[in-house]
Amino acid sequence: MLPACAGCWLGMPSRTETNRNILQQVLPLGTLLLVWELVARAGVVNPYVFPPVSAIVMQWASLFGNGSIFAPLGATVWRALAGLGAAVIIGAPLGMLMGRARWAQWFFEPLFSFFFPLPKIALIPLYVHLFGLFSFSKVMLIFTDCIFPIVIFTYHGARGVSPIYPWSAQARGTSHLRMFWRVVFPLSLDSLYDGIQVAVVVAVLVAVVSEMIAGGGGLGYAMMLAFRYGDVRSAFAFLVTISLVGFFLYKVVQLLRERLLFWHVTET
Repeated sequence: MLPACAGCWLGMPSRTETNRNILQQVLPLGTLLLVWELVARAGVVNPYVFPPVSAIVMQWASLFGNGSIFAPLGATVWRALAGLGAAVIIGAPLGMLMGRARWAQWFFEPLFSFFFPLPKIALIPLYVHLFGLFSFSKVMLIFTDCIFPIVIFTYHGARGVSPIYPWSAQARGTSHLRMFWRVVFPLSLDSLYDGIQVAVVVAVLVAVVSEMIAGGGGLGYAMMLAFRYGDVRSAFAFLVTISLVGFFLYKVVQLLRERLLFWHVTET
């Protein structure tokens, strides 16, 4: 049996180090919430504007208890995932094509360079006019915003593949299409996941903002409705839910990356 410190020799974090890392992540947020609770309870700020954290948590639990939060939560999550999924399906092959084919780079790179700085939220009136007030316009807006980081990260990943690997594949008689999927795609997965990790947060952000502006249900619309009717505790509870959704989806993508790309070696 290995001694307790053998994990350190094998590159595994010790229990003390793991506890320290958890404490480093929890302590700043816990301190902020504690200060918020004490300041609100002491009457330093208007409790109507900043209710105590305990009151927000109780209201959040009440929304889950009576089930009123599930409909807007489901609407926001599926819109974000639908737009993100469409962006991955189209953006990943396009980014790899731009990274390996000169004609694709020549044609698409100026388009992405021109439209990337454009605030996509400004497209909400146009998308509502084209696709309607409900979910389809929001999914299209999420798709439009998410495709940029996915294409750009995948493009740089495919462009950065060492020429040794394609040369070796060509020497073995591998066709261009087969080399594209068997060589370039696996070596670009690390960069693709970088783009997805950025895009998943963007997807939640755009979904919520589009719901706040254009309505149609969802957490953003529910939060704005709560503020409009003076239900500040519910509004903060919806805000907490939005934060947790973004955090959870980001962690899921991070976990999938660690599980699926354990074999990937980054070139230096």
